[in-house]
Amino acid sequence: MEGGMPAIECWFRFPNHLFRQLAGIKPECRWIHYASAYRSEPDVDVNDLNCTLPAIVEFPNFMRRKSWISAVVCFFLSMYLFVFLAIVCDDYLVPAMERLCYTLRMTYDVAGATFLAAATSAPELFVNFVGTFVTSGDIGVGTVVGSSVFNILVIAAVCGILSQPVKVGWWPVTRDTIWYLVAIAALTITLLDSQVMWYEALTLFLLYFVYLILLILDRRIQNLVRKEHIESELLNEDPLTREEDPLKGFRDHVCTKPEPGSNICKWIWWAIKYPAELLLACTVPSARSIFFLSMLMAVVWISVISYMLTWFLTVVGHNLSIPDSIMGLTVLAAGTSVPEVASSYIVSKKGYGSMAICNAIGSNTFDIFVCLGLPWLMKSLIVQHEIEIDSTALTITTAMLVGTAFVLYVCLLANRFWLGKVVGWICLASYVAFLIVACTLEMLLAATNNCDLEEVGFV
Repeated sequence: MEGGMPAIECWFRFPNHLFRQLAGIKPECRWIHYASAYRSEPDVDVNDLNCTLPAIVEFPNFMRRKSWISAVVCFFLSMYLFVFLAIVCDDYLVPAMERLCYTLRMTYDVAGATFLAAATSAPELFVNFVGTFVTSGDIGVGTVVGSSVFNILVIAAVCGILSQPVKVGWWPVTRDTIWYLVAIAALTITLLDSQVMWYEALTLFLLYFVYLILLILDRRIQNLVRKEHIESELLNEDPLTREEDPLKGFRDHVCTKPEPGSNICKWIWWAIKYPAELLLACTVPSARSIFFLSMLMAVVWISVISYMLTWFLTVVGHNLSIPDSIMGLTVLAAGTSVPEVASSYIVSKKGYGSMAICNAIGSNTFDIFVCLGLPWLMKSLIVQHEIEIDSTALTITTAMLVGTAFVLYVCLLANRFWLGKVVGWICLASYVAFLIVACTLEMLLAATNNCDLEEVGFV
């Protein structure tokens, strides 16, 4: 190659070994020429190594050398990125969604299952496109399995435990749960023969538009399904929890800095948030003026923050010598799901319980139909042959996806569709139990010996 040093890159998708085996994701290595030297890798064939490269090799190489300073810096940067992400969702994404609902006369649960789900799932879609067209890595269901479990259980836990109890509509939750099960069934049928044909990928993608059409007709379908119950529901409805037009408090002005007499903690918190708020004010228009552009720029920021957050937390785990198997099931699996958690928590505090839960379930449906279906479709049309996928553990994968939806729905049903602390703690306990079982299987079935990056020349 001319003009620089040849580099070899292996694309390792997260979550790590166990979910890669379930999804049939195998590292694919190829020669790549990089114009920039900072991503150049050693002239070695990783297939000849007797060890596994850690997840940190997926990211730029200037923080691969172990150092407690880099670990501390990345930890505090990660904490700040959580604050940054919360500001993006609270000040721009959610207000833009509210304006969108008002303009299109759309209910909040439908908006949560469509626009909000698509916006917060942008990182997954971006990662899958990169894996398909940049690094030629296989596209599998590993990302879907990892993020789906986190989305449903952790979002319900955060909203239930940290916010006030909120009423969740039985109809939107039932509707989106059924469609999520349809998506799981379609994915299972697609992978039964370990191949993805172009027409199978097209079917997955088109099913999402069928889902959208039914959501557009949602009001009419609701009237047909529960026509005889409408009057009694309106008579028994609490206006404080009514989601179509919930009661909100408002102020005459918005404070750009703490009011005189505020304590020192408020001033410190204002100083911490100010750089992020200033940067967003300069790059994202207000939702009051151009709400569609505001939503689009918020999605861009969410994608950037999610990548950086995953990178910095990976550096922390690498410096603490946390096994990749544990990192894959915890930090990396949750890395692209942070936007869903932040946005769902914010809308649940505003009283939109159905919007929060429908965002969690709708994000998973979007991941299967679009984040998998669209890249599969485009790749199969470009290469003009089927995509090989290992489906040897398809039963376990399906059980994981169906099980999480079952736990959430049964908890809400038993609590009369109130999302409160009881439901939150049960979902959190279920997620902890899942992590214990999954990490145990990971350590037993996918034990690997990570490479010393200095010895193999990756530092």
